[in-house]
Amino acid sequence: MNDMTQPIPRVSHYGTIRIGDLEFDAVVLEDGTRGYVQRQLLQAIGFTGKGRSVRFRRFLAENAPSALNMLDKTDSPVVIMKNGGTANFAPVGVLTEIAAGVVDAVANGTLHTQRQGAVAPCCAILRALAKTGEVALIDEATGYQYHREPDALQDFIGKILRNTCATWEHRFKPEYYDATFSLFGWKYEGKKNKPMVIGQITARWVYESVFPAGIMNELRKHRGEEKLHQWLTDEGGLPLLDNQIRAVTTLARTSTDLADFNNRCAVEFRTKGQMGFIFPAPAYQASP
Repeated sequence: MNDMTQPIPRVSHYGTIRIGDLEFDAVVLEDGTRGYVQRQLLQAIGFTGKGRSVRFRRFLAENAPSALNMLDKTDSPVVIMKNGGTANFAPVGVLTEIAAGVVDAVANGTLHTQRQGAVAPCCAILRALAKTGEVALIDEATGYQYHREPDALQDFIGKILRNTCATWEHRFKPEYYDATFSLFGWKYEGKKNKPMVIGQITARWVYESVFPAGIMNELRKHRGEEKLHQWLTDEGGLPLLDNQIRAVTTLARTSTDLADFNNRCAVEFRTKGQMGFIFPAPAYQASP
């Protein structure tokens, strides 16, 4: 918590994030710290009226405890806005934890019926974050992107990519393959070697939809026998990848067929045109 003997931080940049019908305010403090105006963030997720802060904290404790922990550990819970007023501050990272927590609660069947209204906005937020990342989202909304240091892009790439390859670990869970296999009427049974078309979907809608071409080029340059995700950083690249895997899994699970899936991905991830892959008649069958 903030030491009240210290000056209250001031907001240097301010703007509004728009995701579909959702709107909430983003801020950058004078020291470059990014975050949100807490009141608008609560409203976007569906918490309004008296006692919203208490209800919101209870909601976080149930579904996104890591987000609640971030709020409690925020150095400056109150900031001075550009108009001279004050506002409660929520740090960057909270949005991802809240949205992911809600989606996970839905998948696990643990989300309280009274919280169902948070599902749609959190899904929309998660899809947007999978595309841009929270820092980029705030910088675009506030205009802070024009005030960053000249080497900020290289610094961003350094936060996404590792200098050395990490040891392999599971990133794509069985749920992902269950969903993508079902687009072809196949049943995933844990086979190590996946059909080529599944790899094409992964490349197009997971990696290329979230990482810029420059980063993809760097990834492919480094790649040898390792998987691409082994070159992503824990703090930058892997969270973006995991969010995108969740989004693609949800779209695949809820699509009627492959064409529906491709069209929905193109809309959700703002991709022009259709996929350039030619899909032959399915020849792969999972062994009985």
